[in-house]
Amino acid sequence: MVALRFYATGSFQLVNADVHNISKSSVSNITRDVTQCLVRVCQQYVVMPTDPVELQSVMQGFYNVANFPNVVGAIDGTHIRIRAPSVDEHIYVNRKNYHSVNVQGVCDSDMKFMNIVAKWPGATHDAFIWANSNISEMFENRTIGHGWLLGDSGYPLRPWLLTPVLNPGTRQQQRYNEAHMQTRSMVERSFGLLKSRFRCIDTSGGTLLYTPKRCCDIVIAVVVLHNMCIIHRIPLPADNFEDRGRLGRQHYNGNLNDGAAVRQRLINGRF
Repeated sequence: MVALRFYATGSFQLVNADVHNISKSSVSNITRDVTQCLVRVCQQYVVMPTDPVELQSVMQGFYNVANFPNVVGAIDGTHIRIRAPSVDEHIYVNRKNYHSVNVQGVCDSDMKFMNIVAKWPGATHDAFIWANSNISEMFENRTIGHGWLLGDSGYPLRPWLLTPVLNPGTRQQQRYNEAHMQTRSMVERSFGLLKSRFRCIDTSGGTLLYTPKRCCDIVIAVVVLHNMCIIHRIPLPADNFEDRGRLGRQHYNGNLNDGAAVRQRLINGRF
């Protein structure tokens, strides 16, 4: 209950200690130990499917949102506010000029996370995190050989990662963008729901006052708990899943945009 109270409220150790009539050091140790237990079981609860039957189920769920075909996940990043670290402080300052860790997530249409990356400083670009993630490698080496992710314009346009059309010039492109936005919004709602349930990583709960490594472990721990809630159909909180850690998007300006032909075929054939 000590750790769950912290995850749910982000309350200071002193407050938590007073509530449970234990010492501050006990609160710290309990929270640390529970967090490590949840991190150890992460791969049991946060799983990107590779089996064709499972992928087809994910695709169907996304298709039901806005008739966008073959979507196996929606990807986005969010920032978790942390205390200024004592080492390499400057690399944790994000574009909004506060200290954070930049967390990448991939979710399904039920708002369950299928992949989470929580280890990069706040100054890191979303496209860099994607390029250095295991989920990117799974598509590159065709471990996931069918379907695509939906991401915003901060990501490169790849055959397996579709982004919006910038400055759409046709009605088909507009319809594609509309369906893309509705379908991809599931990941924004997933992060919003995660932070609504676990205020320790939301700005409403303050700032995480730990080392970056421990902050990242806490993020993984609450993602595991979030997925447990989805799996066991725990009732959702009030439907106001705003992700206050989402920064304004930077467009991807790199050279890796080899998915244009795939996207255009989809637009011509389906929208």
